[in-house]
Amino acid sequence: MKILLSLITILIFQLGVAQKVVYFPGFELINMEPSNGLQYSTSKLIKSYIEDNQGYTILLDERIGANVYLGRELLSNSIVKARELDARYFMTGEIHYLQGVYIISLGVYETATREQVWHDMAKGAAEQDLDPLLSRLGRSFFTSRTAKTDIEIDEVTEYDQMGVELAQIKVNHFVGVMLGGKVIPNESTISGFGLAYTYDASTVLFNFDFELFPSSTLSISHHSGKRKLQTGNISLGVTYPLTRKRSTLYVNGGMEYGYTTLKDRVYDADYSTTEAGIGAFAGGGVMINRNSTVNLRIFTAISVPFYRVDDTSVTGFKFGIVTSFARKN
Repeated sequence: MKILLSLITILIFQLGVAQKVVYFPGFELINMEPSNGLQYSTSKLIKSYIEDNQGYTILLDERIGANVYLGRELLSNSIVKARELDARYFMTGEIHYLQGVYIISLGVYETATREQVWHDMAKGAAEQDLDPLLSRLGRSFFTSRTAKTDIEIDEVTEYDQMGVELAQIKVNHFVGVMLGGKVIPNESTISGFGLAYTYDASTVLFNFDFELFPSSTLSISHHSGKRKLQTGNISLGVTYPLTRKRSTLYVNGGMEYGYTTLKDRVYDADYSTTEAGIGAFAGGGVMINRNSTVNLRIFTAISVPFYRVDDTSVTGFKFGIVTSFARKN
């Protein structure tokens, strides 16, 4: 009985493993100089990217890497080899070169039925684009994502920069405008606007912002309706994206220097006081289309001035959206 159970366990395990095995005869190079070196390197790269990202086992043709370029393998031969290797799937791959554009195509078929179960394509304008394109295909393999849209910030290709699929230029400087507001506890929400400068250093972003929240009537019941507050600041901060995707959550923080003016009318006399000093802020939000020439940053943060106005803390929560435009280097 124990032997039978062991055999069943081994069989189930082998079937489970076979479910994620894919036979791949290697990339066919079309309208390009036949190159066993390029065929070998691209086939090995897509194998590595798929196995690292998706956990599938890719079985390459044993002849890949020899001194002879392998031409297109017949579909019937791929099916036979996939069955011999106990692979549930087999994959076809082509790299076309047409009018200055590299086009990579991958298709996966069920070995038993010959039915195509997945397909994706990616385009590049230079040979150095092949690696980031293969990386994208490795992530999109057998998922609902596509290599065309699932782009990390360091995978923007020459083809992307042509503006055919993504409005992107080589740039890491952005200027933008901010619209938002600030909430000071026990006071009214104050609307505001500002200017923003961003330097994208890939791993982190550095922000230099100016924010102004103009005079606004406040709503404390024991004050007159003419009580007003105005505040503004310049800030220097660091933003850390949580992923390298084109749209991602982020956290940030930094220092700020600002002022706050409080105006009131006490016993029919106007009263005004202004304080200024340094402070700090910390928060986070969402970045949208980070690698495009126009991107958005939705933010919220707590702002903590290290000074008091009329013996009152003006710590508050600011929020808003920054629209940034790329500046060419």
